Amino acid sequence: MENKNIKDNIDIGLEIGLTASAYRAAGIKVLKVNKIDDITREQFGILILLSITGGLYQTQIANMLGKDRPNITRMIDILEKKGLIRREKDENNRRILKVYLTDEGFKKAELARPLKERIDKIQSKALTQEEVQVLGKLLKKVRNSIAKEYNLEI
Repeated sequence: MENKNIKDNIDIGLEIGLTASAYRAAGIKVLKVNKIDDITREQFGILILLSITGGLYQTQIANMLGKDRPNITRMIDILEKKGLIRREKDENNRRILKVYLTDEGFKKAELARPLKERIDKIQSKALTQEEVQVLGKLLKKVRNSIAKEYNLEI
């Protein structure tokens, strides 16, 4: 019985990984279709993340994207020089900087909106609204458990 549980967990992990790969491939397509060649897919991912969340700490961005902090810092430096993001001191802790989109950054992130709407339609063909909600809750539980285990700020 234990081997079946291990196999099920591997299958689930593989499915999540393949789904993430599909999203990455779709992101590359957005960049190509919109002829965006002045930023990388990873930098575009930061813009998308900030468009969804409003603003994040660099540590949160690193954890959410699975990148190390120095790498994220370099990408944020580049995006800031391009005028796509801005850093502001956190109102609760002036030693920490929070990252936000500029208007120009928001416009660039919005180029992904048609892709998101298309993916939403594809998902709604495969799953009922109730299934989407259940899946979201389950994935959030898994993410929170991993974040707690590894002391991640997500």
